[in-house]
Amino acid sequence: MMYIFIVCLLVIFSLYLINTPKLKVFRDKHKRTFEFSISLISTFTGFFVALSLTTILSDSTQKKNLVKLLNATNLSIESSEMRVNGMYLNPAKKGADLNELIQQAPVEMPKLYNGLENNALVSDHFSSNAFQAYILCSDNMETFVANVNAATVSPEKKIEMLNQYLKYLNLAKQINALEINKLNGDISQSKEDEEIKKLTEQINK
Repeated sequence: MMYIFIVCLLVIFSLYLINTPKLKVFRDKHKRTFEFSISLISTFTGFFVALSLTTILSDSTQKKNLVKLLNATNLSIESSEMRVNGMYLNPAKKGADLNELIQQAPVEMPKLYNGLENNALVSDHFSSNAFQAYILCSDNMETFVANVNAATVSPEKKIEMLNQYLKYLNLAKQINALEINKLNGDISQSKEDEEIKKLTEQINK
């Protein structure tokens, strides 16, 4: 936006120099100097136009890459959901020793999702409210994972926490989905903020 603003100022300044009656005498008397000055301003204008286009294209590419990352992250979250059901909850329902299952294969945070906060694309383009909701969700998920993996927690309590963990995995997907829709222009920032607020309330329950 700053480069576009500079371009507009340079264009307006050039038009002023060319058309203002106040400089008519100078333009007639120093024609070559005036033409050189206008040419110089035109060169700078072209430079800032190119710079603004490059910035816009770079920004658009980064947003597309963030959408790809968030889609991949949601696939990772879905994989964790299947893992929780397939490796822990379903076998526990059939009488398997949950503590033994978790000891052999501890519960893990979804790959990709866990390090999302340190990604440059996220820090540059993730909306602030969505990022705060992500942090809250991630912190709660890490707590559930740590408690479920603890040997001192009873199997009954672990089943309860695993079900809560599934809830937070779903909330994490919803946060990412909203951010994807916002980045793609499918929803406005205000609409995303409204939906993120509802999700944040669920996270804090």
